[in-house]
Amino acid sequence: APGWLPAVAQGAIAIESRDDDTATIELLAALDHAPTRTCVEAERAMNRTLHGSCHVPVAALARLDGVGLSLEGLVGSPDDGRIVRAQGTGARADPEALGIDVARRLLAGGAAEFLPPQD
Repeated sequence: APGWLPAVAQGAIAIESRDDDTATIELLAALDHAPTRTCVEAERAMNRTLHGSCHVPVAALARLDGVGLSLEGLVGSPDDGRIVRAQGTGARADPEALGIDVARRLLAGGAAEFLPPQD
């Protein structure tokens, strides 16, 4: 549906292993999909910057386009349906910076009102 955004990193699967288990790490490397990882890194950076949790609707969708990366994000009020949206574009090589930028735009747009206070 137009305007709909999924939960942060929705649909991405993560597999963890011990740092010192090189055999498993080598096997898992074949499962890594670099474009998906790049998108997930941007979305998670946005969520982390917002201190997002399961108590507030936070959504994001990163897309690779051409040589760049775009990210749409939103934060919704858990009480009355108000929504703050923001988007940005950045370099594929720095998805973290894009996620932080979009989170800051969301906060500047009023999303902090919907998020729990931070210490």
